[in-house]
Amino acid sequence: MEEEKLESQVKRIKTKLSQARKADKEFKVFGADSHKYQLNKPISIEQVAAIEQEYGFQLPPCYKTFITQIGNGGSANSDAAGPFYGIYSLQKSINELADFNGPDGGQRACIIYPFMPEDYWQQQLNVIKNNDLTIEEYDEELARIYGGILLIGSQGCAYINGIVLQGEHTGKVVNLSFDHQLPKFTFEANFLDWYERWLDEVISGELSDPNSGWFGYSVAGSEKQLLEKYFVSECNEYKYYCLEALLLKSTISSKTFKILENQYHLNNADLKRISLQVMVNFSYPKARNYLHEYFNIEPEFVIKLLYWYGKKKISEWIEILHTSVPQFKDAEAFRCFVHILKESKTNYCQIILPFTAHADREMRAIAFSALDSLNNKTKKNLINYFISGLTDTDRQVIYNTLVALEGIVDSRLLKYYQAIAKQNVDEQKDNAILYRLNNCLTYFKLTNKTILNINTDNYKIKKWFQFWKKP
Repeated sequence: MEEEKLESQVKRIKTKLSQARKADKEFKVFGADSHKYQLNKPISIEQVAAIEQEYGFQLPPCYKTFITQIGNGGSANSDAAGPFYGIYSLQKSINELADFNGPDGGQRACIIYPFMPEDYWQQQLNVIKNNDLTIEEYDEELARIYGGILLIGSQGCAYINGIVLQGEHTGKVVNLSFDHQLPKFTFEANFLDWYERWLDEVISGELSDPNSGWFGYSVAGSEKQLLEKYFVSECNEYKYYCLEALLLKSTISSKTFKILENQYHLNNADLKRISLQVMVNFSYPKARNYLHEYFNIEPEFVIKLLYWYGKKKISEWIEILHTSVPQFKDAEAFRCFVHILKESKTNYCQIILPFTAHADREMRAIAFSALDSLNNKTKKNLINYFISGLTDTDRQVIYNTLVALEGIVDSRLLKYYQAIAKQNVDEQKDNAILYRLNNCLTYFKLTNKTILNINTDNYKIKKWFQFWKKP
């Protein structure tokens, strides 16, 4: 039965490959101009068996079927037709093992899984992030983290696709990154289903639409299909992504909006939040009362929704935001909050100042960045706050403070500027900070080099007309 199913799917895929080439003749789909919908001839079963024996792992049947019956790599040494820049040949995938998870990586257990929480992932990265490892120790830890995965294609930049070789999720495709972002599994059952979905979306023209989203990161389906999947599933994480996928639609029906209203009332936590987000995205007026209600529950989330979808309605929220400033824990929400205040053209200085001393360094950096838009007269009254930014332990905070201080001439700043110059020159690093420091020192007729040779306590700042006086 399984063999018949695979045989039928292979026939469909071959037919759809031809249709995809015709549907995207101008290679508008991302990555298509690289692989051009071409495939090299399949690899033999015997060659695959020899590679499996040499490296000590078995390839998933779905992937093995693809490379032995549809194609192995592309033409002229390119990758085979497939999502993003295409599907690697088996040999290229094997070659990637050494730099990714080691020669025995494919033999190891796969410790990642669908809907994996961020805190679990950070625990897995702890050794790599927080220890000074030898090359051998680093490679060993990398092999442990990404064990049981074979890389099969590049999405560009640091992003890649892998296929699980071992365990419960064998054959599933996972989105990975070389900078160790949280892995995200695709929603299809296996490689062939994922590949066929890609062909379907190429043929339909969906992937030619710049608003379609990044392939494989959302649940597939029409509005009706997404709701059917939502109600059938018993997995809350999957249900969440079913509703999230509605955000990629250009519009939703009034019936769907009613369903979302019901789900907002019936659920808590993530499902309540995503129901609200979809409603706000498609109709702020209809979702307005729910936003005000939810502001009392989770103001940071509502602030993000206002920034994303309700910028034209900000005026009705300004008084609330000025009088009910949240105790921010989410830096992204605080950044949205700052943008909203800036766009409102109101006096937000006293709201932002406490955040310059926030325990979170990212919050402090955002706060000092926000002070940049104040006029110089106001900034001169805040010198002590800016001094705390210049002496901060975080370099981004120092950088943002320097940006905000450009054009401000106050002798109290000089000794802190001198300390920054000395530290950066001694350590020979952070040209970005020195660049910003030089911009500030220009107004004192100094540079990051000349400031090292002055007595900051006695330095006299000349007025503009004094530069024309004879000595």
